Parts: sequence; structure tokens; C-alpha cells
Amino acid sequence: MIKAGSLFYAIVISLIIAIVSSSLILFSYLTHIQFETFEINQKLQLNADSGLNLLLSKQSLVSLNETKTIDLYEQEVDSVELTRKCWGAYEIAISKAIFKNTSFLRIALLGFNVDDSNIYSLYLSDKKKPLALCGKTKIKGAVFLPKAGVKSAYIEGQNFVGNNLIEGSIKQSDTTLPEFNKDIIEHIQTVFSKRQISENDSIIFLENELSGDSLENSFLNKSLIFKSKNSIRVFEGCYSGNIVIISDKQVTISSTAILHDVLIFSPKVIVEKEFKGNVQIFASDSVIIGKNVALIYPSVIGLVRASQSPNVAAIVLSDNDTVIGNIFIYKKAEDLKQAGLILAEKSLVYGQIYSNGYVDVKGTIYGSIMNDKILLKTATSVYENHLLNVEVDRSKLSKYFVGVNLADGSTIKKVVKWKN
Repeated sequence: MIKAGSLFYAIVISLIIAIVSSSLILFSYLTHIQFETFEINQKLQLNADSGLNLLLSKQSLVSLNETKTIDLYEQEVDSVELTRKCWGAYEIAISKAIFKNTSFLRIALLGFNVDDSNIYSLYLSDKKKPLALCGKTKIKGAVFLPKAGVKSAYIEGQNFVGNNLIEGSIKQSDTTLPEFNKDIIEHIQTVFSKRQISENDSIIFLENELSGDSLENSFLNKSLIFKSKNSIRVFEGCYSGNIVIISDKQVTISSTAILHDVLIFSPKVIVEKEFKGNVQIFASDSVIIGKNVALIYPSVIGLVRASQSPNVAAIVLSDNDTVIGNIFIYKKAEDLKQAGLILAEKSLVYGQIYSNGYVDVKGTIYGSIMNDKILLKTATSVYENHLLNVEVDRSKLSKYFVGVNLADGSTIKKVVKWKN
């Protein structure tokens, strides 16, 4: 006869074996599920990257401001939803990989790399007058100059100081600048002229003030647009992401405001002294940047003359200003009114500059400048095609800098930064 104690021990041992076996089976099942989930996530990430690489290529499947779903491998299993959206002078690319009920996103701000064969420090269109260098002016890198070339000059009590006028190769420029990118101009003019409310935007109408809020809007959402017929002052708030500020008169940005990736459209924009942030500013009359302002990468300042613009439209950088990004001025060839860029002493630009108006440079440019005319204004006179105590050095611009396709000559798209 089997003792009761032995039977009890047998039951306990059987129970332990059952628990261990069940645990092993559950562990194996969960491991299998976890591995499958990992494989699916890996697959989605690869598909999202493939979709983004497609948008970076010279493709024609997805147009600007369009969303399209594409079957990657034509097996009706792996699909990506691709979106291209104009964001100021840049482009937002969204690649959403979908597999059954799971998805993975890649969102990036895209710009353009300059082709190595088209890198230069200075491009001055040929108006049959030479470039004159004075004082401690230093130009390093390839340059495109008028047929009349370059010479040293003596103005304001200063002669040229240096061994070489140009530290780089010299090529002949054309009588006009390379044509500016029409897509950028059309986008800016559309925003300025648009009056109807788009179903793709969320519009908030303001009186004259934007302050005290902290707003971050994902690029997956509708654009959040603050709009006013009056002047707008932005201060004491943090605004980031998919946000646009539009005024029919003037936008003033206080140093107490925190802005990242925000677009600003207004005839006149004033950035008060000590401001630091990342913005894209587009105006038709003027952009005035106060002292000690830092517009960090990838910022853009653009001036596009309109028919109602004043006789002289300008972008003005003050003392100790720093802009890391792109600056451009565009006016129609038949427009005889002035449009200019003024870089004060000790101002610094890292990036690209394009102006088919005039430029008055007294600061430093680490990058490239393409311009139609140089006007040097001093306390006593105005000199044409003269540079005094200016440094232009393309080699000091980071090789990782991704800019804007200003002159419609670059075709190499690159990621400027990742977004959410």
C-alpha cells in the first residue's frame, strides 16, 4: 500500500514539473512574440528609411505638397505613405511605413548640398567694373569676377594689406546672376497673397500680441497659423515646430521669445537685440536684426520685393549679429527700385548669401556670397564694387552644412535635421 505521504510528495513534484513546463512554454511563446515584434519593427524602420531615401532621390512619384502611398516591393505587404511639404525655403519629408496594424515614422527637414564642382566664395556679376579690395580684406576660395578682374585700392585712409588679392582660382562671371529658384519665390508670394482659409491649416486670428504660451506642433498635424491684419509682437512664449506667423503689417520678435523652426511672413520684420533662436523670416519691405542676435542653424532670412514695396527694401544685420543658414534678396529684373543687404561690422554669416540687388558688407562671411552689385557706404562717401576689411572664406564653412537651393543649381538633397 502506498503511504499517503508518498502520494502527497508525488503530487507536489508533479505540480512543480507542470509549473516549470508551463513557464518554459510561456517563456518560449513570449520570446517568439518578442522576436517577431523586433523583426517587424526592424522591417518597418528599414521600409521607412527606404521611403525617405526615395524622397531624397531624383524621383517623380511624389510631388511637392502631396501625400502618396506606395507599395515598396509590389507584393501588397510592405507599403509606405510618403509626404512632401514645403516648409519655407526647405522641405519637410515624411515617410510612414505600414505593416498590418503597426507603423513607423521618419520625419526630416531637407535641404541641398552644394555640388563640389560649384563651390565658390564670391560671385560678382559682370557690370564691366573690377572688384577693388582695401584694408585687411581677405577672400579665400574660388571666385567668379567681372572680366575687368580685381585690383587693390586706397579709400578711407586704408590701402590693401596682404600678399594675394584672391587666395584661390579666378573665373569670369556672367553679366547676370544664375537664376534664383522659382519654387521658393512662388511659395513665398503665394503665402503673401493668400487670403482664403485652407482646410489643411488651423488658423488663429490675432489682434496684435502673441505671448505667454508654450506651443509645440508636430509636422504630422495641420499647420498652426497665427494671422493678423495688424502688427504682431511675439514675446514671453515658446513656440516650436509646425507653426506659422503671418502679419499684413509687421512682426516684432522680442528677446524673451523662444522660437524653433517657426515661419514668419510679413512685409516688415524686426528682431530685437539679444534674441536667440531658429526661424525662417520672409519679408517684402525690410528685415531689421538688432544687435547681438544669434539666428542659429538652419535659419533663413529672405526678402522678396513686391509691387507695393518701398523704394528701398533691405535686410539689415547689426553689430555682433550671427546668422547660421541662408540669406537671400530677390527682385524682378525689370524692377528698378533698390533692394539691398547690409552686414554691419562684426556681423558674421555662416552659410549662403544670394542678392540680385546690392550688398554692403562690413562683416565676415564663412561660406559663399552671390551678388549683383557691391556698394560700400562710409561716413564720407559711397564706393561701388569695393570691399574694406572684409573676410569671405568658404573653407571655414562646415562640410556638413546643408543649405538651400537658392540658385536652382543643386540637385543633391540631404537631411538638415530630424523632426517629430
